[in-house]
Amino acid sequence: MNHYQDITLLPDTEIGLHFVWEKVYRQIHLGLVEMQDDNGNLPIGIALPAYSADKHQLGNKLRLLAETEDLLQRFNAQQWLNRLSDYAHITGIRNVPERIQNHACYYRIQPKSSNARLARRKAKRENTGIEQALAALENTPEQRSDAPYIWVKSQSSGERFRLFIGYVEVSEPVSEGFNAYGLSRQSSVPVF
Repeated sequence: MNHYQDITLLPDTEIGLHFVWEKVYRQIHLGLVEMQDDNGNLPIGIALPAYSADKHQLGNKLRLLAETEDLLQRFNAQQWLNRLSDYAHITGIRNVPERIQNHACYYRIQPKSSNARLARRKAKRENTGIEQALAALENTPEQRSDAPYIWVKSQSSGERFRLFIGYVEVSEPVSEGFNAYGLSRQSSVPVF
């Protein structure tokens, strides 16, 4: 990753940071979907410079990273965030500093969630009643995540869900491509 562009979220007294994250990330996601290759991989990843798992916070900055300046120009963050200009400041495209702290992977965490949700899915999948599915899951512990998250609205179902984001540092840079959220367990971004 040699080039980056920062997007700073600007909440105010009436509009909170979580709301701004939801709106900005939705637009970024839609733009990234447009750049996917035939395998669903993207050459643009994200970083969250103020990410804090301990404080359960994403911070107020989203960084887009790519191997070339041309990729970020083609993505055109300004176009995707045009109607949110009061709530997001976008820098120009810059070179990644030569001295970086480390590399990291930002990835999606998908907890199994509540047993009620799992039972609904099980009942539908196995064509059984909800009571029978709940009984089958009675002794299954629920999985939760306390990782930072962004509310996202599914384009296909219209439902809102929490997109939990994890972070892990890696020793060497790896480039396998990113998903439509700019996240990956296999691809890293520079930390600076």
